[in-house]
Order: sequence, then C-alpha cells, then structure tokens
Amino acid sequence: MNVLTIIKKEFSRFFKDRRMIITILLPGILIYVLYSIMGLVFENENKINENFKPAAYVINMPAGDLGVALSSVLQIPEEQMDTEAAKKRVEEGSLDLAIIFSENFDISVDGAQNSIEIYYNSANEYSAIGFEMVSYVLKAFEQPKFVVNPIGGSYDLATEQDLAASFLSTLIPMLMFALLASACVAVAPESIAGEKERGTMATMLITPVNRWEIALGKIISLSCFALLSGLSSFLGVILSLPKLMGGLVSSDTVSFYNAGDYFMLFGIIISVVLVIISAFSVLSALSKSVKEAGAIISPCMIVIILLGLASMFITAPAIGWYLIPLLGSGLAMSGVMAMTASPLGVVFSILSNLVLAAALIVLLAFMFKSERIMFKK
Repeated sequence: MNVLTIIKKEFSRFFKDRRMIITILLPGILIYVLYSIMGLVFENENKINENFKPAAYVINMPAGDLGVALSSVLQIPEEQMDTEAAKKRVEEGSLDLAIIFSENFDISVDGAQNSIEIYYNSANEYSAIGFEMVSYVLKAFEQPKFVVNPIGGSYDLATEQDLAASFLSTLIPMLMFALLASACVAVAPESIAGEKERGTMATMLITPVNRWEIALGKIISLSCFALLSGLSSFLGVILSLPKLMGGLVSSDTVSFYNAGDYFMLFGIIISVVLVIISAFSVLSALSKSVKEAGAIISPCMIVIILLGLASMFITAPAIGWYLIPLLGSGLAMSGVMAMTASPLGVVFSILSNLVLAAALIVLLAFMFKSERIMFKK
C-alpha cells in the first residue's frame, strides 16, 4: 500500500504541472510535424514530370537512328551558339545539357574520330537527370547491341512492406533509445535530486515508510511518465513516415505488423524504460541538485544512444547477444521491425533488462537508507 501512496504522490505532482505534461507529450507532436514537413519538401524537390525533356543544345547532331532517338528525348533550342556559350548556359542553369559530337561522327564506324562530349551541371537536378537519359540512349547504340533493364520496367522485386521494414529496423532502435532516454532525463533528476534540493526528500525519508517502497514507487511512477513520452514520440515517428519517405511507404504502414509484433515491441520498450529510469534515478540520488544530476546523466545518455545505434551494425546476432541489457533490446527491436524477430531473443532481452532494473532498484533502496548519500550538502 505504501508503494501505491508514493505512486499517487508522484502522479499528483506530475499531472498538476502543466509544463511537465507538455514536456512529455510535445516531442511526439513536434516529430510528426517536422518529419511531415521534411517529407513534403523532399517529395516536391524530387518530383519530375513524366514527360520531362531536358533542354539540350547539340552540335553536329548525327543522322540516322541515333539522331532520331536523341531528338525524341531532348528539347533542342533553335537558337545558334558555339560550344563555350552552350557550356556557359549549362553552368548558369538556363540550359540542361550541351552535347558536342565530333565532326563526321558515324555510329557504324569504330574509331577514335567518334567522340561525344556531354556537359552537364550535377548541382541542377534537371541537368543531372538529363545526363542520365542521354547516357542511356547512347549506351543502347553501343556494341554489343543489348540493353540491361530498359527504362520503364520494374526490376526491384522488393515490396513496399520490405522497404518499410528495412528502413524501420535501422531507424527505430536508435530513435527509440534516444527518445526514451530524453524522456527519462526529463523526469528523473527532478523527482529525486530535485526533492533533495528542496528538502522534501528528507521529510519523506523520516516517515515510517520502508525505503525500498519509496524507491519502487519512484521507479514505477517515473517509468510511466517516461513510457508515455516514449510512446508519444514513437507514434509521431510512425504516423509521419509515409510523408517523410516521400510516398515510398503508404499510410497503412503500421498494418504491416500484427498484434504479436506490437506486443513484443511494447514489452521491449517497457523493459528499456525500467533500466534507463532506474539507472538515472541512482545517478540522481547521488547528486545534490538537479543541475548536478543533469551533468552526470548526460554522458550516460550518449552511451544509451550508441547501444541503440549498435543494432544497425550487428547482423544475424547469436542468441547470447540478447542477454546483454539494452544492447539485446536494440537487436530485438530491430528484429521486430524487420519482421525477422526471434521470440526467444525478445524474451532474453526483456528478462536481462528486468534483472538489471531490479538490481538498480535494490541499489537505490540501499542508497535511500544511507544518511551520508541522501543528506549530503
């Protein structure tokens, strides 16, 4: 019952502080808005008209099939200019390409006299695409006469589901670790170091409540706040992905995963939150003020984010990797998002986190019993 009393106290303090509520929920909203705007910008920048023809000035246009093919894909201005003038206009961006064929160019004759110079501006998206189009046409006329993957076909057999899963499996572990750590650091220092600084912790410690009950109540309540922030951020990421990826992932991306996948992911997130909030609470208890707690916790945040990032570089991990707290969670989270999760690996990662969190809670309870730690100035 004493644990519930501590939890109610923390919940009352949290939900009466509007600034704290905004701090917890705002990241998810900001992520959704920011990623959506970024996706719209990228989509507009990369959108090219299907009937696009690059503006190109051609000198010594060859006759025959090659000339006909180039004329069909290029928009050739009627004005006359020399090579240097054409290159200058490409550099300025008023012309996409300048193509110079050698004199007496003959596609049917091999020899050094057949040369083609294509000037383009890679900083100009239309110029770069025009260069690729012309290069493709010229390659079709080279010997031997065969074409690999002609334009207009679809040769990438990866489905939208495969692309989304691959993208999310690399993004989500690092992002979720960073978001959860940020959420924990927003509440842990204030709850313990803040109460020590204000003197309210001393009042709580002299009550007849067991120290381990205070520690457990603190951890559970802080975990709920951090989990709420983490889930808010996670939803912001998932909902904004279709726009962020410029239409590559449809709006029903989340339907790729079933209830079991979300159950495993939720279990992993809860266990990660328990480890992080327990570790930050221990560091907060060692500190005399919120400022000192923040300074101590900051390096730990970097380590946590790196553990999430490490899952990107460990492929086909052995089952033993999942027994490493946090690192195993990143690997399990990546597997869930890639739809290749090992159920045993997920269970091991959760259990390893719970064991570490329990050890940290016991440590925190012993710290609460130490007068030297809790009342140091």
